[in-house]
Amino acid sequence: MPMPPRPPHRPGLSVPRLSPAACWATACLLLAFAAPGAAADAAATAAEPPTSASEAAGDPEEWGREPPPLWTVGLFGVAADHAVYPGAARRARNATVLPFLTYRGPVLRLEGGTAGVRALRRPRAELDFSAAAAFGSDGVDKGARAGMPAIGTLVEIGPSLRVNLGALPEDGRPTAWRLDLPLRFVFDADRDFEPAGASFEPRVSYRMGPVMGWTPSVHAGLLFGSQRLNSLYYEVAPQYATPTRPAYEAQGGLVASRVGTSWSRLLLPTLRLGLHASVESVRGAANEDSPVVGRSVDPTFAVTLTWTAWRSEEAGVR
Repeated sequence: MPMPPRPPHRPGLSVPRLSPAACWATACLLLAFAAPGAAADAAATAAEPPTSASEAAGDPEEWGREPPPLWTVGLFGVAADHAVYPGAARRARNATVLPFLTYRGPVLRLEGGTAGVRALRRPRAELDFSAAAAFGSDGVDKGARAGMPAIGTLVEIGPSLRVNLGALPEDGRPTAWRLDLPLRFVFDADRDFEPAGASFEPRVSYRMGPVMGWTPSVHAGLLFGSQRLNSLYYEVAPQYATPTRPAYEAQGGLVASRVGTSWSRLLLPTLRLGLHASVESVRGAANEDSPVVGRSVDPTFAVTLTWTAWRSEEAGVR
């Protein structure tokens, strides 16, 4: 968000044209995403607005006493204002509407911005393996990266461990506190799926009870990237050095720290509004001194609308 490293979780630059490989990746993964991913700039996931319609909607079924529907279909709209990647001085504003599909089977899951399978499911923890896509910019980048190659379309694959913290409810619902530990191996779809490094993003979140009709939550996390992945965003090769942008060799390590909040509420039985805000900082990050880093702290704001047109009468699995 979506990142440098975790691109799928963050709306960004629109993509007017995709390579054949990127189109293939899009076709394989699009139905698993809510709209933001498809209109997103894969460069960053700084604030982490919702990555799926279920997440944007606050996923009331997931946190309710009744199991969620097996599948839902609808439309997802998002408008966002954010830095194009963590530490970038340039900002992007985007708005888009796209269809979404969620599927919550005992093994196969399409939601949360990913398509994947559950390898382990216990009341305390859940392990899955999933894939997600992040769409890069078309042509050369601008701003601090002017004249440098554009960031391509990235595909992420890897395991994610979700841990419910605190006392477990007797009805099987998730706990209010949750720890997510996703590890992602990244591949560049524009270069025949050449390996592009890896990312790791530990994240803790807290889901509060209803507040005047709103469902609020807060989250905080750290984003780490390998040297190869971080170089896509922060390295300046000698041939792209200028008097104001010296050559720089990117390092693996901390990319950014972030904290945010989301508030959602039902406007109609099938329509949910979401308000999302977060702050991301590259202070203390491995590449804080890169010449393409223009700001140490950046806010992100997003507004989402989720309309569920159809839902299964058959119950799914949380």
